[in-house]
Amino acid sequence: MSGGELAWIAGCIAFASFAQTLSGFGFSLLAVPLMTLVVSPRDAVVVATIIGFISTSSQAMIDRKHVDVPIAKRLIVASYAGMPFGLMAFVFVSETGLRLVLGVVVVSAAVLLMRGFHLRDDSHRFDWLLGIVSGFLSTSTSTNGPPLVFLMQARRLDPATFRATINTVFAVVNLGALALFASAGKVNSNNLSGVAVALPSLGIAIAFGYTVRRRITQARFNTLVISLMFLSAISVVVAAFKH
Repeated sequence: MSGGELAWIAGCIAFASFAQTLSGFGFSLLAVPLMTLVVSPRDAVVVATIIGFISTSSQAMIDRKHVDVPIAKRLIVASYAGMPFGLMAFVFVSETGLRLVLGVVVVSAAVLLMRGFHLRDDSHRFDWLLGIVSGFLSTSTSTNGPPLVFLMQARRLDPATFRATINTVFAVVNLGALALFASAGKVNSNNLSGVAVALPSLGIAIAFGYTVRRRITQARFNTLVISLMFLSAISVVVAAFKH
């Protein structure tokens, strides 16, 4: 990668990390489309997965006392069930169709949340279903957040529990995704150079995000989540048409 490409990647990572620290999600949904303006989609997915693992792991550790453990366990197991199928799509299927469908689904989910949709599901079947979808998206497009965001917002989790739980799921799932990418030969010196140059900006963005998010109330958090979902939908649709 050239110096300009590496600088762009670092900036994308900083922007996406700051947004993710505030809301608990949105890192890959923002970082991957932006990075694909200068690097290949496959390199962008791998870089986002590696950096995302580092980011979510650190935040999950810091916020661990707020994790809803039962929900996290169900979503992690379900995500791992969906990941092999996502890897097959990553290797063999064009991303364009996947991203278009994802954009439509994210917009629909955001509209439902705006209208006050609330999940009342004592059987937890939606946890398993949306967890599997999230795992599929994790290894196919590196944008596994929307199903989890929709689920946790619909369950009315408070901001601290939302962030801690979703970051815990992301951290464990990203570790598995990295193992699958490595076994498929998708991790190389090209995308690792992007990871190396982005690490300093990641640390600065997380520190700044923790400072700012103390001022975010429940109402502002809900607005932030829905706004990021709409922004994410736009970004994945633009990326679909661009590639």
